[in-house]
Amino acid sequence: MKNQHIRLKKKRIHIYMITTFLDCLFMTSFLILEKSGITLYIYSNILLVCALILDCYLLYFNRRMQESIKTLNKTSTIIRFYILICSIFISLRLDKIINWEWSAVLWALWLGLFCSIAISIGCLIITFNKVVQYLFDKSSTQKSKIISYIWLTQLSIYITICIGLTSLGYLDLLTMKQNYQKNFIILQYYIIAELIIIMFYQIYFHIEINEYIYSILQDDEPLNNQQQSSAHSQRNNQTLQNLNVLTSRTRIPQVMQKISKAYFSIPKEKDKYIKDSIHGSPVLKLSQKGHKRAFSSQGVGSQMFQELDFKIIEKQSCAIDQGITNRTRSQVEKRRSNSQLITIVRDESIQNQKLDISQTSNVCIVCYERGPNAVFMNCGHGGTCYQCAIDIWKQKTECYLCRDKIVYILKVDLDERLGDLFKVVSTTQMMDQFNK
Repeated sequence: MKNQHIRLKKKRIHIYMITTFLDCLFMTSFLILEKSGITLYIYSNILLVCALILDCYLLYFNRRMQESIKTLNKTSTIIRFYILICSIFISLRLDKIINWEWSAVLWALWLGLFCSIAISIGCLIITFNKVVQYLFDKSSTQKSKIISYIWLTQLSIYITICIGLTSLGYLDLLTMKQNYQKNFIILQYYIIAELIIIMFYQIYFHIEINEYIYSILQDDEPLNNQQQSSAHSQRNNQTLQNLNVLTSRTRIPQVMQKISKAYFSIPKEKDKYIKDSIHGSPVLKLSQKGHKRAFSSQGVGSQMFQELDFKIIEKQSCAIDQGITNRTRSQVEKRRSNSQLITIVRDESIQNQKLDISQTSNVCIVCYERGPNAVFMNCGHGGTCYQCAIDIWKQKTECYLCRDKIVYILKVDLDERLGDLFKVVSTTQMMDQFNK
């Protein structure tokens, strides 16, 4: 298994080197044809087509690729396909196969500029909403996420303006206008100024930006088709009954049972937790019934003592004068009122303790801001949020409670629960473990 993983990694590296070499040949061929004056630009696109085929082969025939690498490959494939479309129409115009105006030939470039403008506006709106949400409720959004959103918005706006100025400059150059250098001069000053701003911003907030990028590029364990369909039906039905406890391939749990605030376990029997999900937690039911019996026995006992006191007072009332009887009855009433007050205070204290326990158990024990949605495996200890669990893993590589080695981290969904059962949404492993 390890040798196969090494072979696949070498294969990806070789394909990446070949595609990079083909891209360099593509740009070099354009420059050579321009200097030589030979109108064979359309054939240089064959190199770009070969690089695109290698990208598709690497993307669709290597199913064991990590999710972050697969996302980057998809992005590079889309960009290379867009460049191929632009290059084909420009080559047809330079080879004089079509006699369109340059503004019509560059239609794909204008489409890309329009898409980049739309993406920049979308990033700006999302960042503004996140900033407003952070100002009103600072506990709901991470500071690093806000800083990273601002950084991504700056990059998107920067790329959009660069594409726009470059497109207009080359359009003026191709149409042989006299003032085509004006856009390039503006582009040079803008690139220098904006790069300085982005560079200082990235250096000042490099910790937050690196943390956000690391959280995005976390390689979660991919689900197979059967698990994806079961997860889809679970989201539609809002239930955990259709999920298996363990996956068939990796034996990764899909459902975790919360035993205490800082401990989770894998359900042993499927029938047991389905029964619990329908009828409720039996442990909670027994505890609730026990409390009810305890309180009811205390009420019966107090009533029996009060009835006995009244009987004794009535028997002694014949021999004792009316004043002593009244004084005794007043003491009994005071005692009754005191017992009622004690019962009320005791009930309030129990309710307050339950509220305190429920409030403290719903936050991370490290940051006290986010929910405890992380579980260390294989020990099963939790109580921390996903971000704090990643930080603990990077610093110590062992559980903070039992000091066992952390093999992987489970991320559970605190909203999708049924009784004491929580759905596992992802499995996170360190990059070093993939290389072993």
